[in-house]
Amino acid sequence: MDNRQFDYFIKVVEEKSISKAAKQLYISQPSLSQYINRLENSLGTTLFDRSTSPLTLTYAGEIYLDTILKIKALQSEMINKLEDIEDLKTGYLKIGLTPSKANYYLPTILPIFKSKYPGIEIKISEGTSAELETLLGKGVVDLCLMNMSIEKSPYEIEYEPFYEEEIYLAAPSDFFVPAKPSLAVYPEVKMHELNDKPFILLKQEQRLRQVSTYVFTKSGIKPKIILETRSIETSLRLCAVGMGFCFVPRSAMGYTTGNNRPKFFTIGSPSLTWKMAIAYKKNAHRSKAAYAFADIVKDTVLQ
Repeated sequence: MDNRQFDYFIKVVEEKSISKAAKQLYISQPSLSQYINRLENSLGTTLFDRSTSPLTLTYAGEIYLDTILKIKALQSEMINKLEDIEDLKTGYLKIGLTPSKANYYLPTILPIFKSKYPGIEIKISEGTSAELETLLGKGVVDLCLMNMSIEKSPYEIEYEPFYEEEIYLAAPSDFFVPAKPSLAVYPEVKMHELNDKPFILLKQEQRLRQVSTYVFTKSGIKPKIILETRSIETSLRLCAVGMGFCFVPRSAMGYTTGNNRPKFFTIGSPSLTWKMAIAYKKNAHRSKAAYAFADIVKDTVLQ
């Protein structure tokens, strides 16, 4: 079957518009419309409800979409198995990361991987942890570098934890807590001291927000949320200029430097942490390229 035709259909679904999809595919709108009409005629059913704006799928369209996604996932798995024969001389690896992980780890990991395996083509997909789990569950990516979920995923995901990272509270520079004798690099703050403070939190579907919610629930605090964002960097920079408090993993603390830098505190004792893991679709084939990339990630992060 022609994968290009699958891609045409999927692009129309994503854009919810034939004209927008045609622009993304660099083909004319009439050509794409004719393709959709021919596809529907060949299947003997209507795939799109054209009475709605934007376009929506009919029930038959949903079945067709689900089926071709499964076909593409099977084709991808077949290609991965065949590429193993080449002993990593050629291949294709699809990796999913959250933007913060991509920003912090890829500049170190990718040069090492490409120097060892120059023939392996890499495709990067960025998204929230929930979005990455969806991509993984549907076979769109081979592996993800992400933090383990607190909540149960709707997909069968296998996590391989390899690193535990500290999470800190970032506070505006004028935030003051009474000094407590300690040898720790970052002083400890009790959550009850933040009961009336403004917070900048990530979106509900993001892993760090889930951790934040856990902390608030455990402490019996209802946070005063003044802003939600998808970016850890944005929340930290807003904190640095005095807008509010936020949570930040150790790997993202360097987003602010110099004088324009918030104060950092540990939360409770022992300190708050989350587990970083390499995630795979359960029972799916893992290529040699995937194993090689995972080994480099673990070696690099644990150095």
